[in-house]
Amino acid sequence: MSQGMDSQRLIELGRELGEVFSTRAAEYDRTATFPVADFDDLREAGLLGVMVPTQFGGLGADFLTYTRMLEQIGIGHAATGLTFNMHNIVMGGVAEMDLDAIPGSRGKAMKDFAEWLFDQAVNGKKLFASATTEPGIGAKYSQLQTTYERIDGGYELNGVKSFVSMAGFADYYVVAARSKEQTSGAVPTLSFFAVPKEAEGIEIEEVWDVLGMRATSSNTMYLRNVFVSKELLFLGSEGFGFFKLLREPHWQVGGYNGVYLGICTAIFEFMTDYLAKKGIAGTDRTAADDRVTQHQVGEMDVELAAARALTYEAARLVTDSPGSLEANIAIHQAKYMVGELAPRLGSMAIRICGGSTIAKRLPLERLYRDARCGGLMPAKSDDCLSYVGKAALGIDVSKPEESYW
Repeated sequence: MSQGMDSQRLIELGRELGEVFSTRAAEYDRTATFPVADFDDLREAGLLGVMVPTQFGGLGADFLTYTRMLEQIGIGHAATGLTFNMHNIVMGGVAEMDLDAIPGSRGKAMKDFAEWLFDQAVNGKKLFASATTEPGIGAKYSQLQTTYERIDGGYELNGVKSFVSMAGFADYYVVAARSKEQTSGAVPTLSFFAVPKEAEGIEIEEVWDVLGMRATSSNTMYLRNVFVSKELLFLGSEGFGFFKLLREPHWQVGGYNGVYLGICTAIFEFMTDYLAKKGIAGTDRTAADDRVTQHQVGEMDVELAAARALTYEAARLVTDSPGSLEANIAIHQAKYMVGELAPRLGSMAIRICGGSTIAKRLPLERLYRDARCGGLMPAKSDDCLSYVGKAALGIDVSKPEESYW
């Protein structure tokens, strides 16, 4: 790591920041406002460049270190962890590419863009958001309706994006769009564009008032004849997006794993602390002394340990062999496990601890609501099972026609 910051220190920094973020989480949740102070702290700590390679001034974290650090942030405030992950989906996907292996003008265009992107994050401290999902389509890339077309000096974008986390607060929106010129073909010509927040023709509709993850500012974005210069075509290349997603889905899928593992951990830690302090009327014992409770907590502990082991192992596989079938399967397994375990742990914790824990003055109620969103984030729980099942049956999940995207 640059600046002497090794993996363990990054994880510890995530824990320290998560503890600070936890003191603000309830208010940001109550008001459904973006956690500006949390991101000021992330900028100050240099973490907008956590995935940026050290030769470009970043911290050069690998996927396993990042996952463990994000878990610690997610323990403190899951909504901050989720939106921070959106930024790192952009950075990480570029950081892991071997740009020197791409020859000619295409390779030069990619390297020029990567250097610009990294400079914006590290030196400019700019925040990047992902603008992919669309109304009625979600994250199904093959069905996106937002279009781009070539015009003098760049491109023109038109469309509507939903669930754009950090909408109104990010400095750039990485917009996924299909070529308006393509009229047929099973695989879309899908490209990405780094659209500055001040670009003319962007409108943010503030509609985010929801059950959980209330502080992510995941609003609707309208793009009406938005001009993007050719230099802001992502990696200087059209049409690479869908194929990269099929080959290496770990950022789009597994980036969330640390956040929801963090929620699982926060729920469990709250529960054990609460039970150790909750007295049993008429005795000098606590709820933690009850044998039935001990059995229930033990079962939850085993499930959490299994989820953590799978999440870490999946992240290790990505670190060692990104894009391998083994890594891709593990990432989907882990996404399913943490996405489904988090709400179950929340429900069990409320039952075991008692009705008083649904009070908004305690974090469990918020953690449970945030947990409910895990199975909806791409890849959704059903999509994860479909992917894993197909792979187990020997179906080639790298083929576009077998993709849930």
